[in-house]
Amino acid sequence: MVVSLVADGLLLAWLAACAFHDLRERTVPNWLTVPLLLLTAGWRMAQGGWEVVILVAALIAGSDLPRRSWRLALAGLAGGSVLMAAGSLESGLLGLAVLLEWLLWEFGLTGGADAKIILALLLVTGDARLLVWISLAGGLQGLAGLILKRKTIPYTLAILFGTLLWFLPGGGL
Repeated sequence: MVVSLVADGLLLAWLAACAFHDLRERTVPNWLTVPLLLLTAGWRMAQGGWEVVILVAALIAGSDLPRRSWRLALAGLAGGSVLMAAGSLESGLLGLAVLLEWLLWEFGLTGGADAKIILALLLVTGDARLLVWISLAGGLQGLAGLILKRKTIPYTLAILFGTLLWFLPGGGL
């Protein structure tokens, strides 16, 4: 229980650091995102979630393919393979959430740092429902941006607040 609270606190502190950096610099550097993505991939593998880690690795490796049609074909093939290999509904839903987040990045609807942060969160929590909370927080953030007449607000804030909502009792639905 204490270890879980410490780990949750460290994760939220990392998210706060990402959001703070994004607010100040309008970017989140790789040194802040990549190490945690790698650590969470290792964690997910240790938990038996190898298929989702392979999906993340395939999507990241395929992101450098020169044509979007090739990248989408790879995503479909890798995503379909993970869904077939998934040993449980939760694992399949996690694979779908990973694929959805990658597609949002591929089509320019989220930034690269945001995608790495969300992928790391999905890997460490193993809960696809986290993406729902982040999306809800993002919608509220977009509404606030319209009201305040701001063109953009760093999405790391929505990621942070959506994750906080997920952590609340009953947040995991």
